Amino acid sequence: MDASLLLAIKVAASACIGLLIGLERQWAHKEAGVRSFAIATLLGTLTWLVAPTLALAQFAVVLLVILLVNVYSLWKEQSLQITTSLALAAANVLGILVGVGNFFLAFTCAIIIAALLTWKTELVTLSSKLTVTEIRAALLLGFIAAVVYPLLPDHAIDPWNVLNPRSVWLTVIIVSGLSFVNYVLLRLFGERGIRYSMVLGGLVNSAAMAVLLAQEVKDDAGAAAEAPTNILLSDLAMILRNWALVVLFAFPQGLQAALPTVLVLVPMMVAAGAMAFFVILRSRKSKQEDSQQSEPQVPQKQLLQSPLELRSVFRFGVLFLTLTVVSGLATRLFGAIGFLVVVVVGALASAAASSVLVGQHLASGHVGSIPAAIAMFLATLVGLLLNVVIFWTVTRKPGLSARLLLFTVPIVLVGVVMVALVVAF
Repeated sequence: MDASLLLAIKVAASACIGLLIGLERQWAHKEAGVRSFAIATLLGTLTWLVAPTLALAQFAVVLLVILLVNVYSLWKEQSLQITTSLALAAANVLGILVGVGNFFLAFTCAIIIAALLTWKTELVTLSSKLTVTEIRAALLLGFIAAVVYPLLPDHAIDPWNVLNPRSVWLTVIIVSGLSFVNYVLLRLFGERGIRYSMVLGGLVNSAAMAVLLAQEVKDDAGAAAEAPTNILLSDLAMILRNWALVVLFAFPQGLQAALPTVLVLVPMMVAAGAMAFFVILRSRKSKQEDSQQSEPQVPQKQLLQSPLELRSVFRFGVLFLTLTVVSGLATRLFGAIGFLVVVVVGALASAAASSVLVGQHLASGHVGSIPAAIAMFLATLVGLLLNVVIFWTVTRKPGLSARLLLFTVPIVLVGVVMVALVVAF
């Protein structure tokens, strides 16, 4: 590339980064706005192009200016502009990165900084929603992941070449992290209505949500009419989570390995969504607007515990470790039949663990695409029927339980048809 053109690109990129961050500060009515940030990034770029030593010297000057401005604010009995000051210093460093030629890192960091500045209210709300126990659990899991994970051996430690400690621990970290994100979303948005709670809670633990709703029906007869529909939404989320985990953990082998599983579970998810949509639409036509807004809220905090509690992480880790060893031995001794049995039995305790197990076996090539799809259908079937059984056990209402079972049957039939088509073609 021509040298003059490259210089022009660097100057333009530096100005764009400064404008991006500066616009947000301008909209927030801060004294340092578009011009200040654009000058800061351009200063970093230009000084690096002149001499790297000059860039380091000017960064020290920028820090000194920021310090003096904050001291002056204190002297005038004004509040410190700590966030804006840090953003201005970061913008100057991003300008230096552009001068180096690392455009990707510079633009990525600029977008993240702008997002953090823009989402101030949302981040404050999120931090206020989390409890001290959850924050400590997240920090502890992060420490264990950063310190313990690299120390674990990255090879099989058993004679049957089944158990890889680092792989098992990485799975626990990923699944716990994803579950925690869903849990936080539930804590933030679940209080808006029972249907939000069912979808978000189903991504974490559909069986727990079935217990929650069944107890709500037991305590409040007014919640009975919508209960089967709301559990159907939880089932939809559970099916979504199952095939998404399979695709995620089978990804190293390529999407083709997980394609039969997707072809089986996605139509089941669509069937659940279509049924829930039509039932909800029909119920809305027969209700007034005020009765819709008075839907009972789900006290999700009572039974749906944080997935990053040490007890939850340890329980999932032990369960997944057991399933990994047993499924590996069963596959070697009994082939696909043994693998199917382990996945189905494991789904009684955790459908998520069975989904991850199927994805990992697909990635390692220990099981074929068709047996994996059949195994995931059976595991999902166990999850669907388990929710019906839980609902009936808690409520002891045969009519409502029969209605829930009636909603579940078409989903199962769609799965059966898709399994037959996948096996045949």
